[in-house]
Amino acid sequence: MQPPRLLKHQPPVIVAGIAIAKRRPARPSHDCTLILGAIPQESELVEWAMTAKKHRQLAGFPYVTGRLHGQKVILAVTGIGKTCATMLTTLFVEKFRPREVLMTGTASRINPAIRNGDVIVGEITCNHDFGSFAQSDVMEYFAAEGPLGDAMPMVFPGDARLMTAAKRAIRTHVPETASQHMPSYIPLVRPGRITSGDQFGITAARIADIRAQLNPDLMEMESGSVAQVCWYSRTPFLCIRSGSNRTQNSPDNDYRKLSPFASRQAALFTVSLVQQLGA
Repeated sequence: MQPPRLLKHQPPVIVAGIAIAKRRPARPSHDCTLILGAIPQESELVEWAMTAKKHRQLAGFPYVTGRLHGQKVILAVTGIGKTCATMLTTLFVEKFRPREVLMTGTASRINPAIRNGDVIVGEITCNHDFGSFAQSDVMEYFAAEGPLGDAMPMVFPGDARLMTAAKRAIRTHVPETASQHMPSYIPLVRPGRITSGDQFGITAARIADIRAQLNPDLMEMESGSVAQVCWYSRTPFLCIRSGSNRTQNSPDNDYRKLSPFASRQAALFTVSLVQQLGA
């Protein structure tokens, strides 16, 4: 059988610019909260705070169920990078239909005002590596065709209900003192902007371009994709990240030194946020 000479569908229309996701109503859900971390370091304090814990597997991937301040929670580790995060988020969201998804963890400090351990609650979560390089290190962002034939967004506002709960939690949460720094300080927790891409270290020119176009506080490798999955599945989402190393070309040593404290601060605030959700 010969295929048709002309294709039914034409090449997609590319819409230039930074596309912002419109708010969508949440779909029917079950009474549980899905909490994700990219690596075990980022989720272990959440698991420590849980009660009635049970270790299980879904399609071979481990997760933990239990209670956190009386709320039913499911805790899973996605692995590093956007592909792993997309895969695990899709799997767990479709299986459990959670009322909301929270992502906790560390991120590099692309805003120079952010200190190690400061926590940013993602009023905006976005992807910074989807587009074309028209000039060296300068990205041309655009909305490509999405899975629904839509103009796919790249900027995802945090869920309004979750942001309201997070602001309540900020008023009562007490971070740990950053006593490993001299002089010591109490980390801040505030709303802000988080961006994601599949690069661990990037050049100074790319940092400048990302800051100029997206103005993020933190940069990491997962939450933009998690936000995108949750937006398409109509599942409320909020990202909680804490600053580890500064955003730089070769972050490995600084990341290993600074990420443990940042992991703790993001996880502890996530626990405080779940308490507010229960209230």
